[in-house]
Amino acid sequence: MNVEENEKFIENNGIQVRILLIRHGMTQGNKEHRYVGTTDEGLLPESVEQLREMREVWQKQISMKDGDGILCDRSALVSNSMVNLCEENGKIEVDNLTVYVSPYLRAKQTADILFPGAKQVEIAEFAECRFGTFEYKNYAELNGNPDYQRFIDSGGTTAFPGGESRTEFTERVMRGFEKLLADEEEKRRLTRDSENLNESKKRKMLTETESVRSYTIVVVAHGGTIMALMDQLSEPHKDYFDWQVKPGEGVAGNLGVNEDRNVVITNAICMEG
Repeated sequence: MNVEENEKFIENNGIQVRILLIRHGMTQGNKEHRYVGTTDEGLLPESVEQLREMREVWQKQISMKDGDGILCDRSALVSNSMVNLCEENGKIEVDNLTVYVSPYLRAKQTADILFPGAKQVEIAEFAECRFGTFEYKNYAELNGNPDYQRFIDSGGTTAFPGGESRTEFTERVMRGFEKLLADEEEKRRLTRDSENLNESKKRKMLTETESVRSYTIVVVAHGGTIMALMDQLSEPHKDYFDWQVKPGEGVAGNLGVNEDRNVVITNAICMEG
């Protein structure tokens, strides 16, 4: 994805852009190791409790804002004293946060639990892969199916019968990511137009904390969605299946632009419960 083909908000004023890619919590189909794509099932009760335990882990990745409206990224601070100062003067910006979600219930429920009060913006293209005739089946039910054997022999690269290929799925997800970038650019434009921060207060904040100004983009979707995005955007690059994460877990990184003018996600780490 070349930056010239998209909005350039990522490079504005040296502001660091954090991105969180979170897989929804456990469903019955996940528990039974089924292909859960278009089946719109909700979370298991035990998953709700697990997500509540993960809430603090994910919210600590969100930027903080002090009393003067200066954003302060805890993940970028260089000492514990700076983190403490940021937390004493600020609060987690969940109420003002936008969470981009898949259209499916399991993703929306997960976003509600992890970031209560946050605005949700649905991106249809972030839906899980369409598994076709494999939908809601597991290995035991598909074992011996010649179509399934061909799919396994291809390393998961051929299209699901009646569904999507990995290439088709990835292209769809990336179209959704372009929509996300456009929405973020519009939000930042509106913020810049209305912003009237005192410059001396800005300098004071930067001097006292040496913090990096930042904001955070949050996506709550599916395991396949995360794998597709990271396969296209990770730098250094790791392949599709290298980015598998468990329900409720995900990836945190920095969104930037590399030397080839491509949008990339760097310093990515897998967030585990």
